[in-house]
Amino acid sequence: MKNLFAILLALFLFVTFGASAQTVDSLGLEEVIKPFKLSGGVDVYYAYDFSKPLQKDRLYTTQAFRHNEFSLNWGFLQADYTTDKVRAALALHTGTYVQSNYAAEPNELTRLIAQANAGVKLADGVWLDMGILPSHIGYESTFSINNEIYTRALMAENSPYYETGAQLTAEVSEKVTMKFLVLNGWQNIQETNDAKSLGFGISYSPTGQLVMSYNNYYGNEAPDDTDAKRRYFHNFYTAYTFSDRLNVAASVDYGRQELWDSNAKGNWYAGLLLARYRLSDTFALAGRVEHYNDENQIIISTQSPAGFQASSASLNFDFAPAQNFLWRIEARGYKAKNNIFVGEEGAKDNNLLLVTSFAIRL
Repeated sequence: MKNLFAILLALFLFVTFGASAQTVDSLGLEEVIKPFKLSGGVDVYYAYDFSKPLQKDRLYTTQAFRHNEFSLNWGFLQADYTTDKVRAALALHTGTYVQSNYAAEPNELTRLIAQANAGVKLADGVWLDMGILPSHIGYESTFSINNEIYTRALMAENSPYYETGAQLTAEVSEKVTMKFLVLNGWQNIQETNDAKSLGFGISYSPTGQLVMSYNNYYGNEAPDDTDAKRRYFHNFYTAYTFSDRLNVAASVDYGRQELWDSNAKGNWYAGLLLARYRLSDTFALAGRVEHYNDENQIIISTQSPAGFQASSASLNFDFAPAQNFLWRIEARGYKAKNNIFVGEEGAKDNNLLLVTSFAIRL
């Protein structure tokens, strides 16, 4: 905690007293342009998991991670520096999301870093960024206030939230954006082997209402170089805004890799549909249905004969008394092929989650 406080204080002072650029307007008067921007957010919640998980840590999730507990899901503070030629971002975070999602990072101080990258403009619409970056994969965001549903889909929870490496972004046109990435690996900051991974993404928005995106990943996920476990992963999503009240989205994942205990190849796949309808300027309803199939337990280990094969359905209610604040209530049900939801009363093939949250974007 002392390290976190020191870093946050340094970040605040850096932004507060950072240098500003000066320009001259058409009247010959100086105006100050501040390239620094400070932002942040807080997401607090209470969740009740009817499987009553052991030690209160909920299974198969990183968001709303603790059962029967008021807690901080995610709190972050971010500083951005942007000019017409260079840019940089540093974001620090804490919460039960960090506790769960960054558990594999061996350095405790590194776990506090949500984002740390710098970039340079190579040409009009072409940027090269390097460092700890937000993931290029998937429809749903890390911060809950940006999503239609409070908790994340199973496919979002089990694909990267963050990546470390270099990213080339090219705005080919007003409708097409492409990304090319060289990465340390599948959601890791500290490298785990000598291999590097590759990523690609393309987003196409033919109209202001429709967005289509394809993203992929290729890399060796073995902890060393003696027995390669090559991972091929594909994600596609599309989102359509019918009006200022109704929007829908769909997403599919497909991955393939050598099994952890042999050289035979296995696969996993997932899909979701969601919709959100604004009842008024203050209230909204959203729903999501999804299925995740990892029979070979490449991504999710359950130690059960059928691996992880589960469906989920969510219903979410929003109350927005201010533009940057959401009070959310969600009910989410699960149904699995095997008894994979383990808790105080044993294991069962179904589960129910009730969660409410306050989230504010600063």
